[in-house]
Amino acid sequence: MKNDIRAIILAVAAISLVGCAATQPSGSSFNAKQLSTANYAKKIDTFVIIHDASSSMGNKHMGRTKIDISKEVLSNMNQTIPQLDFNSGLASYGSGAKVHFGLSEHSRSGLGGVIAKLTSANGPSPMDAGLKTTNNKFLTGLGLGKIAMFIVSDGISDVSNSGGPGERNAAISAAKKIKDQLGDRVCIYPIQIGDEPGGKEFMHELAEIGGCGFLTNHKHISSPDSMASFVIMTLLGPIESEPESQVSDTSPDKITFSADALFDFDGSVLKQDGKEALDNLMAELGKVKYDVIIALGYTDHIGSADYNKKLSLKRAEAVKGYLVSTHSIDPSDIFVDGKGEANPVTGVGTWHGLCKGKGKKLKDCLQPDRRVEIEIAGVR
Repeated sequence: MKNDIRAIILAVAAISLVGCAATQPSGSSFNAKQLSTANYAKKIDTFVIIHDASSSMGNKHMGRTKIDISKEVLSNMNQTIPQLDFNSGLASYGSGAKVHFGLSEHSRSGLGGVIAKLTSANGPSPMDAGLKTTNNKFLTGLGLGKIAMFIVSDGISDVSNSGGPGERNAAISAAKKIKDQLGDRVCIYPIQIGDEPGGKEFMHELAEIGGCGFLTNHKHISSPDSMASFVIMTLLGPIESEPESQVSDTSPDKITFSADALFDFDGSVLKQDGKEALDNLMAELGKVKYDVIIALGYTDHIGSADYNKKLSLKRAEAVKGYLVSTHSIDPSDIFVDGKGEANPVTGVGTWHGLCKGKGKKLKDCLQPDRRVEIEIAGVR
């Protein structure tokens, strides 16, 4: 049987960050899903891990220290990453910043040994030092290609030991410097340990800086299947087993639905036409077996950024809920992230880009910006 992995983009609605359902890490043995290199190839060349070893990570979450949870997440991820010729590196920050591994050719055993020896949390939370050390030690050489940056942290500052909220501003500045330096070559993937709301907001802002990454929570990648989906989304891409002209696949490469086709303007309840559009998409996909679905949402700039993100969240939940309830898609196979007003199709000129005016004229002009891009990787 011939395998064919296809990427399918669907633009549907504007959304914000949603976590997929999964169980809490328990410290039990992890039976990693092995991803075949016959099906998957690298979509990035280098990945680096920035690990939070500050004192706040010594606090307990659901009966376990956050640093133990973070080590488990990294170990599970390391076991799931296929043995391809990545460059990889790991640095941590606490009372200072320290390089633990690489930058070198990726070794599952080598990185796994380093992860197991990560020390107990201590010191303040200078994430900016971790970012700067990663940049100086890992990201200044040649031949690094495309880069995935994983930031594993609870996202909070230990005010008793450090500068408090100022640490977040310093980290944002350091991340922006890396983005300015590397441009589209780098994507940022924060992994939040714990569930402090302030930490979630801060780490989502870090993901936004990268422009192509997304935030996830440790509990959303705790199972072998959800971790495999995460690795596919962040590190891997399709490999064609035969020339395009010989591939037998009737599913479309790209389908574009406007948000307005699925929802009333400013609404978050799927219209009947929207349900039928999603039904048609699933019918066209036929018998493709899904490994992962990721939805990236975008809004226009009308209204406040905060309001747009909240509306986006409701719309994302409506689309995901419909696919899960009506088409029996496992919710842990769907990852969702919101990009808000970023990357407008209509341009980013003087505030409005290509769209001028106000009222209905402006709303109609900005319609292409109201979209969701859904990428589906599957094996027939």
